[in-house]
Amino acid sequence: MKLLSLILFLIALGVLVTIHEFGHFIAAKSFNVYCSDFSIGFGYKILKIGRKKPDEKKSSLFFIENKNPKSETTFSLGIVPLGGYVGMLGEDDDDVLKDNPELKGRSVEDINFWKKLIVFFAGIFMNFILAWIIFFISASCFEQKSINALNEMGYVNEETYMSQKVLTTDYEGQEPLVFNDPETVDGSTSSYVINVNKKSKLSEDSNYYSINDPSVPVKISSKPDYYYSIIFNSSNVGYNDLDFSQTMKVVVASKEGDKYFPKITNNNYEYYTFEKGDTIEPIKIYISKMVDGDLKNDDLTTAYLHLTIDDNLAIEHLGFGTYINSYWNGWNSFNVASKQWWNSTKLIGETLGKLFYDSDTWGQVGGPVAIFTQTTSILSNYPFYFYLNSWGMISVNLALFNLLPFPGLDGWQILVNIIEGSVNLFKKKKNKNKSGMNANDKSIDATKEVNVGDKVVNVDKPWKFPAKAKNIISYIGLGLLFLLAAVIFVKDVIGLF
Repeated sequence: MKLLSLILFLIALGVLVTIHEFGHFIAAKSFNVYCSDFSIGFGYKILKIGRKKPDEKKSSLFFIENKNPKSETTFSLGIVPLGGYVGMLGEDDDDVLKDNPELKGRSVEDINFWKKLIVFFAGIFMNFILAWIIFFISASCFEQKSINALNEMGYVNEETYMSQKVLTTDYEGQEPLVFNDPETVDGSTSSYVINVNKKSKLSEDSNYYSINDPSVPVKISSKPDYYYSIIFNSSNVGYNDLDFSQTMKVVVASKEGDKYFPKITNNNYEYYTFEKGDTIEPIKIYISKMVDGDLKNDDLTTAYLHLTIDDNLAIEHLGFGTYINSYWNGWNSFNVASKQWWNSTKLIGETLGKLFYDSDTWGQVGGPVAIFTQTTSILSNYPFYFYLNSWGMISVNLALFNLLPFPGLDGWQILVNIIEGSVNLFKKKKNKNKSGMNANDKSIDATKEVNVGDKVVNVDKPWKFPAKAKNIISYIGLGLLFLLAAVIFVKDVIGLF
């Protein structure tokens, strides 16, 4: 599985980077900007495809000659597949113009403000589009699975379930609560489920719920004067692993009126860590019926959930699993994909924003190692479309990260372009006031002298951010980004052990 996951990881990462750089490339070429290189990956080149040049073969492991006389760009694959670049004329390449004067006028600096903005934003745009396409393929081409009532019943190990008496009809546990396999009555499939208390959600997007009757708090033997609740985290439910014990957590409860709800402090729960000798008193819950994926709460049955603590001080395996509802989205796939795209963009945007004022958020930052570990887990425990969704979110992440105005990223180029455009717009208006010219007259070449009546007016050349300063800042930014990547890599590797 790990080998398959590694192959898929490299393919998916390559697609994300290629689509991003292709956006820059196709936008630049459409405005006749000379592009010398299109590279996926950094460092030594494993493969190059382009026009044959002196010593070209020595600069790569494999070289394929492109004999098309109109071909200008060398396409290459680097040994470090963690990014890519498009070499456009106008980016620190004065020697190119000296050796190839015919390229004059084809620099990215020669195109106007709006075209340059499109070139720098095109990669980000392509990642946003790719994310939506991934979400759409995920929603439309695969049978969807859901756990609508969170912890539906349908035990997977009858012998374990009955011997442990996990669910009983009485407090003492003398009468086990027996479930039948999902029944089909008049074309409807029904199954029993544990009723949940949705009031305990942290937010509308939270996957945490409490499952005990709020009028009867959870009691722990060693803490007789304290009250607790049992919460269920549906995000931890693996469709290939039906052990619910890993999804249940004990948290501190607070009293509201005559009921007890999970206590929330600073938007989080206060978790309880089990100690040796702890026992949990039977937990009062309610059982409902699920009919074709719809929860029916009109006929609730009282039951008691018996949880035991194992030698590792964790809740022991329960012996029952989930009833999974399967369906197809059909035409609703468009709506599902759009909603997933928006939710991902909103969530990742908020998280990136917190990096600037919430130090705890940096603990959630991960690099390629963390992505590989997480996607491997998803591939092992969930249907394949969950894996696709994770790469849709990574594509959104790549787009928003590149939008940050940090030197070395696309956002920095966009910011510089906006500054240049604003300064030149101000200069045009200033020249208009001095000479009476129409500053919006596109026939005026801002690099030449123009006649206005009987006068010759000098129109200043467009202001440019000093190239040397811009390059120095960009290199410093790239250096800091590589340093950050190295620190995150070490953190992720240490986290594996």
